[in-house]
Amino acid sequence: MVLVDAWADHVEHIKAHGIRLTDPLGSIVVPAEAMHLHQVQAFIRDPVDIALVCTKSYDTAWTAKMIMPYLRANGCVVSVQNSINEDEIAAIVGPDRTMGCIASTISVSATGPGVIERARTPGGDAYTVFRVGEMHGRVTPRALAVAEILSSVDSAKVTSNLWGERWAKLVTNSMHHGILGSAGISDHQLMQNAHTRLLAIQCAGEAIRVAQALGHELEAILRMPASLWCAAAEGEAAALEQIEAGWRKWMERSREPHYGSVGHDLAKGRRTEIDYTCGYVALKGEQVGQPAPTHAALTAMVKRVERGEIERGMHNLDVFF
Repeated sequence: MVLVDAWADHVEHIKAHGIRLTDPLGSIVVPAEAMHLHQVQAFIRDPVDIALVCTKSYDTAWTAKMIMPYLRANGCVVSVQNSINEDEIAAIVGPDRTMGCIASTISVSATGPGVIERARTPGGDAYTVFRVGEMHGRVTPRALAVAEILSSVDSAKVTSNLWGERWAKLVTNSMHHGILGSAGISDHQLMQNAHTRLLAIQCAGEAIRVAQALGHELEAILRMPASLWCAAAEGEAAALEQIEAGWRKWMERSREPHYGSVGHDLAKGRRTEIDYTCGYVALKGEQVGQPAPTHAALTAMVKRVERGEIERGMHNLDVFF
């Protein structure tokens, strides 16, 4: 396996010292082969069988175009990203050379050159982290091969419901990203505050309704069914109690603090993926006549933070309470 990255210091550190992987259970340094973007042409001598795309969603198209000339005839590109980018990749390399992989609540961040930190305890036998799927939904030898490769990192499986898995992850992302980005809080702080907790559940309900309007059958969200989240979003007391209890249980796997990808990007002054999480839900909702106004408002707010027009803080959420 070869790692390709645009961050020059990151690549040089990995080449010289390996990559340090840290999670709540410990830390390990792993030697790895790494190359800079300008070295990708070397793949002409040894074409790529499987290209795992782990970039931000807004970098999907150029990444797919970059690797396409170096794919073997039967090679494929696998999106291991937030949001839903398989169609964009398929438009470039072809649907028969495109697969998806959900990294379910993996919660990792690069904290320095050659250093990757994971906030959540590995899933192992208790929770399947990687869900590999074909766009057509059939279980194929290549999907099984990708799952086998990823199982060396954490638990993995092949899913026949790629889009239901994708939307389940998108619900999880979109119920966190806008709030964490706007308020500058961690996911633990979000869950512990009654106002932000209810706002997140409202976001979950909106996103689920959009997915259902698109015809998708969602997989479990934080191990709880979509129907339960919708009932809680509609104010059903029993459902709300179950969701909050399950959510607290789920957070036991997560190390504090964790700010999500949007929070990390804003702290570093970078562009976020908000258009591809909350913004994507709002866009798709508009297209199918299932409005998601909370997602639209949170997207606009995070983009104002991105541009430096407002500072992050809990006061930004006052409009929702």
